Amino acid sequence: MKAGFSRRQWLQGSAATLVVAAFARAPAALAHRAHVTLTQLSAHPTSGRWEFAHAIHHHDALQLLALRGAKAAAQPGNPAGNALIALEVERGFRWFSADGSLLRPVTVGAELAGDNVVVYQEMPAPALPGRFVVEATLMQDVFAEQRNNISIEFSRPYTLLRLTRQAKRAEFAVN
Repeated sequence: MKAGFSRRQWLQGSAATLVVAAFARAPAALAHRAHVTLTQLSAHPTSGRWEFAHAIHHHDALQLLALRGAKAAAQPGNPAGNALIALEVERGFRWFSADGSLLRPVTVGAELAGDNVVVYQEMPAPALPGRFVVEATLMQDVFAEQRNNISIEFSRPYTLLRLTRQAKRAEFAVN
């Protein structure tokens, strides 16, 4: 220790240096957040209709809107931004019934919920059980490592599908 510095001053200086160093690294760590959406597909308990909830992280939604050239007034969480994000969800997922016919969920709303924009869709439940197919390309042109997780919540245990650029299509069973 240098003359003129007390042990207390040295410890305070060392602690301050450690805090500054920790915060200097924080932005680099935050930049590595995974680019993942989560879609939950379930059956409404009384109507039996299929309900879809697609959650997209706010920052990823901002990047999507910017890439699509949205005006500054269209932000995640406001009506204009939510409408554009809902259109992207409609384009980014294709659902097929057991007989191969295209299913068409209808968008019923969108909202900002915590750190996510959530887009809600619904449709009548298909009459026949079997092996269904989903294709997801949502946000894969925005982020090379984009993953779309889909939780099929008809029965326990839930089925989790992980779709990427390399694996855009998956099957799931409906009994």
